[in-house]
Order: sequence, then structure tokens, then C-alpha cells
Amino acid sequence: MRNLASPALLAAGALACLAVALPVPAAENNGAAIVQGSPPAILQAQHTPPLQLSDADRAKIAQAVRAKDTEVTFGLKATKGAKGYQPAVGQPIPNQLKPHPLPQPLVSQMPALKSYTYLKVNQQVVIVDPMTKKVVDLFPEATGT
Repeated sequence: MRNLASPALLAAGALACLAVALPVPAAENNGAAIVQGSPPAILQAQHTPPLQLSDADRAKIAQAVRAKDTEVTFGLKATKGAKGYQPAVGQPIPNQLKPHPLPQPLVSQMPALKSYTYLKVNQQVVIVDPMTKKVVDLFPEATGT
């Protein structure tokens, strides 16, 4: 009897392993994203929500980043290749420029900014979509003074 119990237990264990390894069908997602079937689920093809800033929003952002020492200096070796860069909405930023996260207190007040980063270039605040590295808004750093 002992010999029959061991193969039965082995077979049950093998079936349990197969059940765990089989792919799980993804939930309905309307084609917006691809969800992996096994944990952890990772959404792919994410898009940053559009950003629409008022003049008052721009003034708050300018005030929040004004004290930050994040102005791009083109004299550094890492940024020298982007020296002639002139930011424009819809245009990508040069690879040499590394945007910064917006200050947390500002993001707490304006949650729409959570998905964005910024640069300060030539006395302008440049809001960047980190997924596409494109400029989504820009305004003078002195806004709201």
C-alpha cells in the first residue's frame, strides 16, 4: 500500500505545479494596455495624461522651482553638446539634459504634475513628459514674481 501512495502523491504534486505554471487569461482591457497574466501585472503602453496649465499654475510651479539650483549649465562636459538648445513645446529634449522631478509639496498641491519632470534652461521652466522626453509646456522662470 505504501508503494501506491508515493506515485499518487507525486502525480498530485505534478498536477498542482502545472496548474500554477499555466497562463492566466488577461482581463478585458479595451486594447489600451497589455496586462501580463502572471504576477506582478505590468501595464505596458502607458501614456502620460495631457497637461493643461493655467497662468496661476505656471506661477506656482515657477515659485516652487525658483529656489532649486537646477539651472542647466552648458559649460559642463555632460551638457556641452546641448549648448544651442532652445526648448519648444512638442520637441524632444537633448539626451545630454537630465530633467528633475518636480518638488513634492508642489505635486501634492497639483497632482496632475505627478507624471512630469522639469528643466530650467535659459531662465525658462521647461515641463517634460518623461515617457517621450518631449516638452509639454514652458514659461519664463520669473512668472508670478
